[in-house]
Amino acid sequence: MKLKLSLLSLFIFLAFSAQSYKAVYDFKWKPQKNATEYLHEDFALLINKNKTSDFLSYIKFKSDSTKTKTVTDFKKVGQGSMSFNYKYGESKFNEIISKNYTSKEIQFEKQLYDKLFIVKNNCKIDWKINSAKDKFLGYSIQKATTEFGGRKWIAWFTSEIPVQDGPYKFFGLPGLILKINDSEDEFLYEMKSITKEANDISERNFGTNTIIKLSSEKFQKIWEDYKKQPSSIFNYQTQSNNDAWTANYTIGGDNPNDKKYRENYDTKTREFLKSFENPIELKNDCQ
Repeated sequence: MKLKLSLLSLFIFLAFSAQSYKAVYDFKWKPQKNATEYLHEDFALLINKNKTSDFLSYIKFKSDSTKTKTVTDFKKVGQGSMSFNYKYGESKFNEIISKNYTSKEIQFEKQLYDKLFIVKNNCKIDWKINSAKDKFLGYSIQKATTEFGGRKWIAWFTSEIPVQDGPYKFFGLPGLILKINDSEDEFLYEMKSITKEANDISERNFGTNTIIKLSSEKFQKIWEDYKKQPSSIFNYQTQSNNDAWTANYTIGGDNPNDKKYRENYDTKTREFLKSFENPIELKNDCQ
């Protein structure tokens, strides 16, 4: 009887684990360390048959899934025309964090102007599981702590959803992370809902001409330059050695070599970046 029960439990676990899910999280953050109020936005964690996942803003998820369906349908027909209606600025986040559960690899994608930067690395997260338990959204949850990105984090996970994943770059606990926040409550992720459903955003980058794959160190240098002078991104264009850059193109009728255009871009982007003056990672713990 014990053997039959064990086999049944294993079958249920495997069947549950092979499912695809969409978990929606509310993300609250303080744009500056001394800010008195939070900004917030919904995010989607797309779990693909417990093999891979994608974490992105809900607004971008809706846009990317619609674009993927449009491109997929177009490729089936092989003719016609396509149009995409994604307005940058509706979401404060255009990046995607993708995880591979087998290789433990994390891929970070972020678009700056017309360029899509892709960084692949491994993030080691050492958890300490606490005996504290609670209930959240009807699930039994347990406490765990870690240090990541120069901050201390408190997570609550449930083994009732046997997916070793969570929001942002967090993963590796024996169950899905439903809540996580840093010790100073500057960043808080809290799950709002979870549903069994498969979603496809694989064609999200269709039509993107400038895709730059680089190390996290190189991207960090570009990001720091971008924060100081956003129009510096106009100077980056890949060449054969992937380290040489030029600026010799026109985007959407706007000329990035025009002084006034660059000044306007700097002004608008610096205002936008005020929402991220307090970085979620104070140091890079990923290799």
